[in-house]
Amino acid sequence: MDNSQFSLSPTVIRLLVALAVIQAIRAILPSEFDAYLLFFLGFDLFRGGELNLIWIYGAVTSVFVHGGWLHLLSNATWVVVLSPQIYPHLQGKRFIAFFVVTGTVGALTHALLNWGESQILVGASGAVFGLLGAGAYVMIRGRDGYSKPTAKDFAQYVLVMMIVNIGYAVLSEGNVSWEAHAGGFFAGLAFFPFMRRRPPSPGLTIVH
Repeated sequence: MDNSQFSLSPTVIRLLVALAVIQAIRAILPSEFDAYLLFFLGFDLFRGGELNLIWIYGAVTSVFVHGGWLHLLSNATWVVVLSPQIYPHLQGKRFIAFFVVTGTVGALTHALLNWGESQILVGASGAVFGLLGAGAYVMIRGRDGYSKPTAKDFAQYVLVMMIVNIGYAVLSEGNVSWEAHAGGFFAGLAFFPFMRRRPPSPGLTIVH
């Protein structure tokens, strides 16, 4: 058995450390300064009740901020579980870009489906669901356990993930954005085929 399938890459470890450091900074800041940090790094296009696109950068920065240690631990656990399967197909900066882009799309989806509502969104859950979206290409096996999945396998995977998403949101009593999860998931489905690394052509020698 290949142990590399169950190990974390240095890139993923650095990502998790960065998320933990940001949360640690929030934890030691006085409450008023932490509130300012959350205000400026969280995502909310309708601060003050009016649309202001100057805050759109928050769709990116909110991916790195969490509502607390338990929120971070939940997302980090999923990253630990999923990244060994997804990372080999992306690797390095491409993995980070995929993580941030799908998380950003998740945040924007939340804003679009809750248009006009002022609420600060934080967390990497959209990016985690982006990894789950990528999983449709690398974690599903066909009927014999080895062949490529059929369209039916693919559709069933998407359906199960959305049921899990809605169930998770219901159990959270409205504290979880199913919209951001769905946006990140479908962004992962859409972007992964274009962002995944292509294997070298036969007979081509790559010099590093």
